[in-house]
Parts: sequence; structure tokens; C-alpha cells
Amino acid sequence: MTHRTTHLRGGALTAAGLALLTALTACGSGGAAEDTDDAAATGETVTVETDYGPVEIPAEPRSVVALEFGNEVLLEAGIAPAGAIEPGPGLYTEEQLGILEQVPVVQATDLTINLEAVATAEPDLIIGGVREQSHADFEAHKADLEEIAPTVLFDFEGAGDGLREMSLELAGVVGDGERAAQDKAAFEERSAEIARTYAEQLEDTTFAVVFAVEGQLAVVNSNAWGAYTLDSLGAGLTSAVEPAGDEFAAWYSLEEIDVLNDADVVFYETDVTLEADPVTEELLGNELWATLPAAREDRVFPLRYSFSRTYGQADDVLDQVEAVLQDL
Repeated sequence: MTHRTTHLRGGALTAAGLALLTALTACGSGGAAEDTDDAAATGETVTVETDYGPVEIPAEPRSVVALEFGNEVLLEAGIAPAGAIEPGPGLYTEEQLGILEQVPVVQATDLTINLEAVATAEPDLIIGGVREQSHADFEAHKADLEEIAPTVLFDFEGAGDGLREMSLELAGVVGDGERAAQDKAAFEERSAEIARTYAEQLEDTTFAVVFAVEGQLAVVNSNAWGAYTLDSLGAGLTSAVEPAGDEFAAWYSLEEIDVLNDADVVFYETDVTLEADPVTEELLGNELWATLPAAREDRVFPLRYSFSRTYGQADDVLDQVEAVLQDL
């Protein structure tokens, strides 16, 4: 069931919110449930305009299933999902995983939807986000899902702020729009403040955001993830991004690590615990990596939430960037 409880901030539960959410997930009943049941009993509905057409949903949904990109929205709203996409350990804090591990999995990490599991969860609302290039695929999925419960899907494009804006729309659908909008306003205000306060450091320093896959180094472009945030602050990015064009990253072999020689500061993407994956660890241990100016000057830093899904997470990225700027 859906329960409106203490909100999350910056991707982490408050102690009170964690205790209440955990208790509600475990018992599935209580005063909060009764209040929501009373509201739902009126049968009131509202119409939501989505990228898949108008959808009539309960004004007070009692049981919400989260497909891809829905977990974060519900957790930050203080809502225990009735069903959720399989949680990747690197995407969630220990507290959040503790909640999600008690929730039935309705969608695998490869995005396969288990319709039987969705139906078993008995939702009265299903939410999720869809990459724009997958719109046609989800039109077919939506018809099946709509047979179970009203389904609200919003598309997003690119790897910049489109995902966060989509999450903002989903937050409004589950009754958390005001708080989520405040997160956005705080992020924008803080971004402007950091850009003013550290204008000299941002102008005089060249930055890079990287990650690794098997045998390759990816240098994130200014239109994507953490590099997008740095660019929006006015930071200069390494020339290694130039071959990316309109793509989200430029790719190099591990023998070409020296393309980062012009970077004064390098961020490498990590999971929520600031731990790099094994492939990135291998990159950081490469002999050529140690020759980079940023490595020699001890200016290589982990970066979590580079792919920020909400403005709360994006604000966490600002914390990390500001901590580095303070020492430049």
C-alpha cells in the first residue's frame, strides 16, 4: 500500500522516515493506511496528461508499483512501493535497499516486466519512466499494464536534466510534486551560488568525468551526467570530449589514457557508496593512469549520482563538486 510519510532528502532516508517506512513495509497496515483507505474510498480520480495519452488515476492511490525510474520517486516521497524494478545495489543506499528488498520485484534489471508479479501486487497505480527511443516498445507494454491498473509513463530524452524533469512529473502524480519542486529550486539556487563563488576556480581548471568498460575509457561529454552539471556551472572540460560530438561520451582504448593530460581534475563515476566497479578500479591502477597530471597532483575523485535521477541526487553531486572546488 501507499503511505505518505517522512520525506527523503538527497537520496537518503531520514532516521524517522526509515523507521516508519520499514515498519509500514513489514506490517502493511496501520493508521496511515486507514487514512489513505478512507480517502480512496470516495472513488475520486484525476486525469494526468502523459506522453502516451491521458490517464485517469486515483486521486489518492493506495498501492503503487514502480517500473524503471519509479523507485527513486517513491522512496523520496516516503512511499513504500507495492512492487518495484529489481534494485541495483550500486544505485541505492543501505537504508533504501533495506526497504526495496522487502518489495516484490516486478521488473528485472534487463527491463523485462513480469506482468503476473505486477498483478499479484494489486496496484491501483503503476508509474515509470521511459527513454524516448523506447517509446514504441512501451506503447505495447502499456496496453498490458493498463489491464491491471492505470499506468502513468513519461518519456525523457538524453542524459542531461531530462531524466530529473521526468522524475519531477512522476513525483507530482504520486502527490509529492511540491516537495520535489522545492528540491529543484534548491538545486538551481545552489548551482548559481557555486558558479558565482567559485567562478575563478571553474574558469582556470580543466575537468573530466570518466568511467570504464572492458578495455575502454569513456570520457563523459558536456551533454551528459556529471559532466553536464560541471558544464552548467561554467567549468571547462577536457578536450578529450570533442570526438563525442552529440553522443554522451568519447571512447578510447586504455593505451590512450594520456588524452586526459589536459585535465587538472578527474572525477570517476562510482556507486552510491563511492566505490568504483572492478573495471574502473583496473583503470585507476593502470600504469598510464599514474602518469596523468591529475593523478600526480592527487586530484582524482570519486563521483556518485553522476547519472542523477532526481534533483535530490543532483544536489548531492553539487556537494561533491563544491568540496573539490574549495581546495583548488
